[in-house]
Amino acid sequence: MDKRSLPKINLITEEKKNFLGARKVRKQKAGILDPRRGSRIAIDAVTAVVVDKLKTSRDLEMISNALNKHFIFTSLSGDNRSTVISHMRLYQMNPGEIVFEQGRPGSVFFVVASGKLEILVNAKRVNIIGTGDSFGELALLHDSPRSASVKTLDKVSMWGLDRKLFRSAVETVNAENYKENKNFINSVPLFTVLTPMQRDSLVGSFSTLKFRSGDFIVKEGDPGDLFYIIKDGMVSCLQNGNVVREMSKGSFFGEQALLYNTVRTATVVAKTDVKCVAISRNKLNVALGNHLQHIIYQNSKVIAFEKSQALAQLTKKQQSKVLERMQVKEYQDGNIVVNAGTMKNFKLIFLLKGKLRCLKHGVEVFQALGDEDILSNGNDIYPEDYFAIGDSHVAEIEKFDFDDCVGGSGQMQKIDFDAISALRGIHILRHLSSENFQALIRILKLQSYEDDEIIVRQNTPGDRFFMIKTGKVNIVQDGIVLRTVGKNDYFGERSVIFNDNRTASVIANGPVCCWVITKSDFSSILEESVRNILIKRIELQDDAIGLHELSVVKLLGKGNFGNVYLVINKSTRRLYALKTISRKKIDRYNIQENLILERKILLNLDHIFILKLIKTFKDSSRVYFLTEYVRGLDLFDVLRDLNLVSDRDSKFYTSCLVLILEYLHERDIIYRDLKPENIMIDDEGYPKLIDFGISKILNGRTYTIVGTPHYMAPEVIVGKGYSFSADYWSLGIILYEFLCCSVPFGEEDEDPYIIYEKVLKRKLVYPGFVDIQTSAKSMIEQLLNKNPVLRNGGSAEILKTHKWFSGVNWDSLINRQFTPPYVPQLPDLDKDIQTALRTSTLLEEVLSVEELHEEKNDPGARRQKNVMSDWDQDF
Repeated sequence: MDKRSLPKINLITEEKKNFLGARKVRKQKAGILDPRRGSRIAIDAVTAVVVDKLKTSRDLEMISNALNKHFIFTSLSGDNRSTVISHMRLYQMNPGEIVFEQGRPGSVFFVVASGKLEILVNAKRVNIIGTGDSFGELALLHDSPRSASVKTLDKVSMWGLDRKLFRSAVETVNAENYKENKNFINSVPLFTVLTPMQRDSLVGSFSTLKFRSGDFIVKEGDPGDLFYIIKDGMVSCLQNGNVVREMSKGSFFGEQALLYNTVRTATVVAKTDVKCVAISRNKLNVALGNHLQHIIYQNSKVIAFEKSQALAQLTKKQQSKVLERMQVKEYQDGNIVVNAGTMKNFKLIFLLKGKLRCLKHGVEVFQALGDEDILSNGNDIYPEDYFAIGDSHVAEIEKFDFDDCVGGSGQMQKIDFDAISALRGIHILRHLSSENFQALIRILKLQSYEDDEIIVRQNTPGDRFFMIKTGKVNIVQDGIVLRTVGKNDYFGERSVIFNDNRTASVIANGPVCCWVITKSDFSSILEESVRNILIKRIELQDDAIGLHELSVVKLLGKGNFGNVYLVINKSTRRLYALKTISRKKIDRYNIQENLILERKILLNLDHIFILKLIKTFKDSSRVYFLTEYVRGLDLFDVLRDLNLVSDRDSKFYTSCLVLILEYLHERDIIYRDLKPENIMIDDEGYPKLIDFGISKILNGRTYTIVGTPHYMAPEVIVGKGYSFSADYWSLGIILYEFLCCSVPFGEEDEDPYIIYEKVLKRKLVYPGFVDIQTSAKSMIEQLLNKNPVLRNGGSAEILKTHKWFSGVNWDSLINRQFTPPYVPQLPDLDKDIQTALRTSTLLEEVLSVEELHEEKNDPGARRQKNVMSDWDQDF
């Protein structure tokens, strides 16, 4: 994959040739399901008499049988189904009445209780349905136009379920269960070793069990693989027939059987009616992978790292190497773990289970022995033996191996690696030579700041450049928080290039530690190439630019809510992209909150592979987003140019997308519409992610059905709640598309319902030309796993260790040191630019002409929401 790679050799079989040119040419630039569009007014069965009628057992059976025919309902839990059925109302209609019309939006799903109806497509009868049949199910997911008309033939009674009630019922039940189960999981010490994503995956793996007073839940001596958490009620625990304790809501039991597959050591009896959530060893393995014990050990070691002030300073890469090299050993009660007289820096030990003691003190789980000493060359020894209390498990690594993992011995070497890792993560410094990197490391100084301390004050001279080592800071301009940045982000670079005053204040958001470089030190080692990159980035941060300084070069694209223009700053001759959204559309579609969120997200992003927002504007007619201009083609068009993408080239693009998703998810941003149309390939051949209109800052789960059907994860479709892993499913679809020239589910289909069914069935079929031995195949199947947590193995870091990514130098990739597989051939813009500079046409005039044309084709006004008049105050 790097510049020294051998020339590519294309071996194209006859079957492969048949696939060339087979890629779809129709774009779906906007997600079919976009919450910004809102729901159009949909009124079904307008002539019906609607009543709330008590359902008989026969009604319940008929409705249940009808629900079983649709994936929307078969994926629901028993509680969900009961709630949904309880919300259904009876619609009564006379012969010859219209239930709904083809092409109109709909909101109700119907089950026929009595009578007959005809289905009409383009005014022609295609079917007659009667008692027990159902129709209109897609309306429960979104307001796509009805694909047929339905008309009554007899006097008809139908049970109807409205989308709003359906979505609310499903979301409420699942949100409550999720919150309650998540709280239980977080309260169980056993699960504290898991990452937040791993814990999140367990929420959907628990089963609810109910017991009556006096029921035996588990019996002493029986084999068992269930772990229980009490949600309601009280239980008694007995050993040899004697009550040893009682437990109530929030308590748990059975963890030893879960982890070690042992027999029950006590009997548990329900003292009152009891409700428990339970998870089996098998389900835990499914949720966390096949190496449960390994995951628990690994996470235990991570916690031990974090608890140690000395070791927490190691880089992620160093920590990973140490974790991988550590050996887990088991000691029985009374065994000596460390002998008196042993050098303290001889070995690093983490206690994973049990307890260690010497005469003076003990070591608890997740604590370390030798953590400070192994970083030094001291001669201290242990004066006493450390021995195990009960069965104890420890992770160990000797100093020789430890030093090999961290790249050398001593505290200075550790700090060097930590700082180098941070500096390498700053793309503007990617061209520094190794010598200058070493020189830069030597001049770094660490500086700590307290919460709310002003690090940089607006309008004052500046002579220092800052990189955040730990914590977060707020960037504040004229008293307004523009954005919050955190670990490995940086600020103050303008001051090391120019003599400008600070354009904003920087205030600590909690305790902060920064590496600091003075202007004089930095200038002494700054290479010209890096200086030029810094200047270019600073130009992108020119937030002093005004709308009046911009001239339109040409229209770049038209969206559902706004247009994007290539514009030029008449004085500096710099090119930008300007996204404009008219206030008429903002009011019509009620997208004020969406624009506020989009702005907030973009202001928090600064990544070499993501579109950079420069600033926003507003006037009486529009709001504006001024961004960097990404000159290139979108990946959709690039794929049509490339046709069949090689394994190596697929790896290049996929690796870049992994880095993008890792960056977004670390900042709690879920993208929700990852697809080739939203990925630009720039004039150097590298990807840039654009269009954050339906992205979201996530805290827990979200339930909105949003995105483009072919790329949507199963958990998004069924609406039971999803998180960041949904983006990895979309990545899996794209990887399949790279290698197989099509999407895996519903390639030939346009009906969303049919696509959804195929996504949920997840029947992966590969073209014959795909090598079944390729590790890309296992990568696709991992990303398209129905269990969300298994898609990235629990973290992006784990995903990057997949064998398919073997050989990828992630640092070189982020530093753009690979030769991309495709560099777009782009038309010259000089003529357009010169025309724009000569023309005196005002920006307002150009934008108004385009908007006037669009007004004629707009669907018209919709119901308004109550919106705060100052919603755009920060634009």
